[in-house]
Amino acid sequence: MNRNSWIKISKGAEAEIYRGVFYGRPAIKKVRFPKRYRHPVLDIKIRRTRTRREARLLSLAKKASVPAPYVFYVDEDKCFLIIEYIGGELLRRALRKLEEKKNFEKALEYIRRAGILLGMLHEAGIIHGDYTTSNLILTPNETLFVIDFGLGYFTGSKDPEDYAMELRVFGRGLEIYHYENYHRYWSAFIAGYKSEKDNADIIIERAREISMRGRYVAERRTKRKFIPQ
Repeated sequence: MNRNSWIKISKGAEAEIYRGVFYGRPAIKKVRFPKRYRHPVLDIKIRRTRTRREARLLSLAKKASVPAPYVFYVDEDKCFLIIEYIGGELLRRALRKLEEKKNFEKALEYIRRAGILLGMLHEAGIIHGDYTTSNLILTPNETLFVIDFGLGYFTGSKDPEDYAMELRVFGRGLEIYHYENYHRYWSAFIAGYKSEKDNADIIIERAREISMRGRYVAERRTKRKFIPQ
């Protein structure tokens, strides 16, 4: 494999993303780079662990029948993995286009499907870690893929808190990027989620409680800032 065949396409907080070809197949190479503020021994341990964990989560997602990129290669020593390239566009952008065309029927279908996929992940004990419309790709044949499990982890816990936090993250993303259609999108998403996840009602109620706690804290901070004590 020609090292120069990889072209950097983005850089995040902990990894650089390259696009290229791996044994004749379009691929993505994700390289976790060192952090100078961490001790070298701790740094390499963290990067190796996260690389290994992400590869495992991708494999577990596929096993749970969730559309996700195949893992082609993992190098724990150099802290990178090579995965299948998924062509298409971010769901966030696809929804924007549908909103401009007033095609809400199709938009709600995709949002409901996003809820179904998260329900499948949670039913398999997988926490994605950053489940938003920016980490879902809609392919030309209208398959919805889940990408970027870099912040994810596997949980065997029955506690609904972790699952609820993930619902809250998705909800916040809808509020930020799709605020004009938030309520109907959220309803469609929850309908999809409930169709796949056992004890979904408990998790949804916990997500509502988390949202209320967050708003209460925000209101208290606002009062302390603007109202004389």
